[in-house]
Amino acid sequence: MRGQQSLFNSFVRKEEEKTVRKGRSADMIALRDECLLYRYYYYIKLQGKRYEVAIQELSKEFWVKESNIIYRMQCNTSRLEQIMKQEQPPVKQLRLQYPWWTW
Repeated sequence: MRGQQSLFNSFVRKEEEKTVRKGRSADMIALRDECLLYRYYYYIKLQGKRYEVAIQELSKEFWVKESNIIYRMQCNTSRLEQIMKQEQPPVKQLRLQYPWWTW
């Protein structure tokens, strides 16, 4: 009979399935953010670029909107300060850590 299932389904409740989070992995986002911070350090400290130019370059390299880059850097301010003030890695170390980038 036509519409029989819809009529039946309206009276019988199904148990809702638990949703499994799909999409981006938190571990991968953390790795990307770490690389993003080192790349920002490279542009600002080692290349001497202005803030706006560095953000634009990062947006092109990581395929992420500029507003999201700024947000991710704000989320990781303590790590960024550690890189900028304490670690201050030279280009040689950055090349070893991330060999696929042109430093």
